Amino acid sequence: MAPPRRYPAIYHTGSPVERSRGHRRLREQDEIYIREDNPFNAPLSYESDYSESADRTDDDDDDDLEIEEGENEAEDDADADAADGDEGAENEDDAHEGEETPFDASAIGLKEISNLASFTVSSYKPGCGVKELRDDDVNQFWQSDGPQPHRLNIHFIKRVEIRALRLYLDYELDESYTPTKIQITAGFGPNQTIPFTTMELSVPKGWIDVPIAGAGGGPDGNSLCCWFVRVIVLENHQNGKDTHIRGVKVYALDDSADTAVNNPVDDIVEAIDDYGDRMASMNIHDHDNDAALKHDAEVRRRKANAKRHVPGDGGLSVPDFMREPEIR
Repeated sequence: MAPPRRYPAIYHTGSPVERSRGHRRLREQDEIYIREDNPFNAPLSYESDYSESADRTDDDDDDDLEIEEGENEAEDDADADAADGDEGAENEDDAHEGEETPFDASAIGLKEISNLASFTVSSYKPGCGVKELRDDDVNQFWQSDGPQPHRLNIHFIKRVEIRALRLYLDYELDESYTPTKIQITAGFGPNQTIPFTTMELSVPKGWIDVPIAGAGGGPDGNSLCCWFVRVIVLENHQNGKDTHIRGVKVYALDDSADTAVNNPVDDIVEAIDDYGDRMASMNIHDHDNDAALKHDAEVRRRKANAKRHVPGDGGLSVPDFMREPEIR
């Protein structure tokens, strides 16, 4: 508020002339008092000050909001980048998981024995038969051309111990031609087989391993011993009629492979251990050469007696064409 006005004493006392002069001075003072440049004549100055302070406060608030929004946007961007990085890492992991590991038969002591068998099929479309099925190019395939079930027969020339049986299927290329239910039978021949496994597949792509572990054959019971194998396609995806199989591979143990299962160094170590155990069981020490020589002579005598021919054999050796076939 404006300070109280003080009137000079001449306003109350003095002659009329002095009082008139006093009134004139008062009017001049009033004119000065009500001018805008008078610092005390500012009845609304508090409103302007309040409005200016309010404007400054609003500006500060706007600045704070802008800073907070900027910080939130930066945090959101950082979270989005982190999420994108996590998704990218997951996608890379999925891509690595999706990549099929190359199958190296020699690394696990296996050899392919498909050349010891003849392949036949229940039906085929011209240009999509056994030749295309046996080709290493998976872009070629066997396509059936008849009623279900479709059969693939594998007839070996001798008894084999199958360690792995693999089929190549590709749903992305074949769609309704892709098998969804397959039964595997084995036995002595086409009319003497028994089923040992049934596979149900969903959108397969790549080489599919037939579960043979625990079939009962071989030294560890994980081989399939047979002369004949039949692959029966019972159903296809989307109730398809005909089927596609793009490849088939059959493997057996390779006795000549230098692997962890058949390692010559391990064989030598095992032979040395057996010799030590044998000497210990006979109470023969390394320095007892006479006893060791007697033992070796006895072993050679037993082996010579075991090689004698039984009467009626004629002492003939087995001809080459009757020996076990070998992959060269």
